[in-house]
This record gives sequence, structure tokens and C-alpha cells, in this order.
Amino acid sequence: MKKVIYTLICISLLLINSLSAQTGVRFGLKGGYSMSTQYGIDVPGIPYSVDTHYRHGFAGGILVYFPVTESFGVQQELLYVTKGSREDITMASPPLNSHTVYNLNYLELPFVFRYTFVKLGNFKIYGSSGFALSILLNGESELNGVVDVGGMQIPITESTKLEGVDIFDYGFIYGAGLDFNLFKKNCFFEYRFNIGWNTLMMPTSAGQDPAPLRNQDYIFALGIYL
Repeated sequence: MKKVIYTLICISLLLINSLSAQTGVRFGLKGGYSMSTQYGIDVPGIPYSVDTHYRHGFAGGILVYFPVTESFGVQQELLYVTKGSREDITMASPPLNSHTVYNLNYLELPFVFRYTFVKLGNFKIYGSSGFALSILLNGESELNGVVDVGGMQIPITESTKLEGVDIFDYGFIYGAGLDFNLFKKNCFFEYRFNIGWNTLMMPTSAGQDPAPLRNQDYIFALGIYL
């Protein structure tokens, strides 16, 4: 996996070097808040119900913006993004109530199309859409709950590395942003929604089938063009 990551980083650096000769190309940094969750798909006959909550984390990295026209351009990014969720899982057989924490950390490569549709002096409002490939760097899950065995409430605690989860994820992106000048620097604020399309088989409790879940996250980031 490390070889794949290093290769992708090298490709991104080569892309930056090749674009640096083009007029109008801008490089930047961005960082901010990631609010992630996971959503299920309809699977008939599953023996549990799930109530999902957000994981709060970080997203940030580098970007290259290549203008095609004055209002339209494409943007390539290399980001570190925290994803995952908090799941309250209830099973009927065996009777089980549990709280599961899923933490997944990704190297993400978004490719985004941007279009500026409002210009007000130094302020520009743009919309964005595109897609992203994500590579799982590491992950872990932790389960705390109570299982009913013959009327006796038995606490359970499980913790595991997410080594069996697919390391590749992919999704669609859409959002909006605001370009502005601050202290003579070109900055931006951006909102982005990323909805994953790869089904990840997330572990539940020992001996039980995994839960088929997909990533989903909301990112609010501040950035600066260098």
C-alpha cells in the first residue's frame, strides 16, 4: 500500500511541475473540518438495525487549479481526510445493544470542475462538482455493548483494526465556494459534499455478519493560493 501512496504522490508532484509553466495556474493549501458518516444499503433479512451518527475530524492538503476560461477551470487535489461514523446497533438474536465507533483515515485525490457564476468586486462565488478516489491509510473499530444471555446482561468490548475493509473508495463531489482577498492574499472558503459509492463491509460484533456501509462526508475548509 505504501508503494501505491508514494506513486500517487510522485504523480501529483509531476503534475504540479508540468502545470507550473502554464499561465494562470494556481497552487494552494486548504484545511478544515470534516463531518463524516456512513449510510447503509437495503439488504433484505439483515438481523440488526442501525442508528448512525457523525464522526468529527479533519480534512486538508494541497491543490492545483488550472483555469480553462475566466470563469471555468479544473482543480486537482491531494488531501488527508478523516471519515467513519458512530453506529448504535440493535440485534434481536442474540439480543444485543451496542455502540460502535468506526474511524477511517484516507488519502484522497479529488478531481473537480469549477465554475464561477457570481463576481462582486474582489468576491467570486463558484460551484464545483467532480469525483474522488480515496485510499485507506488506516482504520479501526471499537464496540461497546450489552448482550442478553438467558436474561443475564453481559457487557462486551471489542476492538479491531479494519484490515479486511476495501482500501479503495470512490465517490461523487459537489459543493460551492467563495474566493476573496485577505491581507493581499487570494483566499477561499469552501463547502463540499462527498457521497461514496463503494460498499464497505464494516465489522459488527464477533460471529456476526458485517454491515454493508458507504462513506459520506461534509467538508468546510479555508484555503490560500500561493
